[in-house]
Amino acid sequence: MPVFDFHTHTSISDGHASPLDMARRCQQNGYAAYVCSDHVDESSVEARVPEIVAACARVGAELGLDAIPAVEVTRVAPERVARVAARARSLGARLVVVHGETLGDFPQPGLNLAATACPDVDILAHPGLLTAREAEQARERGIHLEISAAGLHGLTNGHVAKVALELGAPLVLDSDAHRPESLLSAERAAQLLAGSGLAQELVERVSGRAPWVILARRGIELSSLRAPAEG
Repeated sequence: MPVFDFHTHTSISDGHASPLDMARRCQQNGYAAYVCSDHVDESSVEARVPEIVAACARVGAELGLDAIPAVEVTRVAPERVARVAARARSLGARLVVVHGETLGDFPQPGLNLAATACPDVDILAHPGLLTAREAEQARERGIHLEISAAGLHGLTNGHVAKVALELGAPLVLDSDAHRPESLLSAERAAQLLAGSGLAQELVERVSGRAPWVILARRGIELSSLRAPAEG
């Protein structure tokens, strides 16, 4: 099964490797595509999104790997999330991740609700102590809630999975990798999902089907793979 991962960082923001080096490791690990989702905020979105778009074009040309420009909207006040997300998309970001209320740093009250209300958002990253209202909004808008492979950001993975499943909100697994060695493998992805309390059928759904739903929502097609048939 190919590996999907919509949340990675490079030296464009606070990562420790270039986009090309991250993409090479993605290719080695069997990734279906490379998604570059560096941090943006109100002060950096104008400069960083074009840089991300250019980096993804280079990855595609040099490695022949599908490369999808994306962003993680980070350290933005809840009332400004929609504005930054829309601007990032207008500049060429195909996918938008929002840095949620993780317990791994200082959670910003109201951020999860703002993200799950925003039509330009695709993934709420490491949402921390996710509430029923936030999960319901995510379900209604087709926004995926992240199970995080990143250390302290994953402290509430079990809670996120439980609330999401109870309310029918979609889940996705991401690495939040800042260096090549932190990227996922198919085996590691399965372990992390099982460790979040998901039964095998749900592990397969989250790792195998959910990524295609995210891509289809934005009309993103991969050159080398097609979505599996429903069933």
